[in-house]
Amino acid sequence: MALDKLFEIDKDFYTRKWKPLEKDSGKVIFKYPIVSEEFPLYDYDWYLIVALEKADKVSTDRHLLTRELLLNYRNAIREGYNHQLDSALDGRFSYPRNKNTIQGIKSYIERIFKKQDEIRKEMLGES
Repeated sequence: MALDKLFEIDKDFYTRKWKPLEKDSGKVIFKYPIVSEEFPLYDYDWYLIVALEKADKVSTDRHLLTRELLLNYRNAIREGYNHQLDSALDGRFSYPRNKNTIQGIKSYIERIFKKQDEIRKEMLGES
């Protein structure tokens, strides 16, 4: 096995590559709906790693694990953690609590952004 393959994860819906000795060297290539360009994976972006690991638990309809869905999931995890909208997220080694299905991921995204919108409206005095 080539040494560079040690730092590569190749799943049916994404490929992740990184060079552990180079700062911010990670890259993700999403495979659905088509193989996309490389998406940068910075050292601090554990949200995307958690989203990919959690999405890998989905057992059916994996072709629906698209770039758009996974990046929205990553954003929801980031917002859920940074703004304490998801109490299950207490650091980079915790997973969001949602069903391991496409609908579970979509519901989680919707739930986090709905909470965020409610807080925003409350702060602005909107109803």
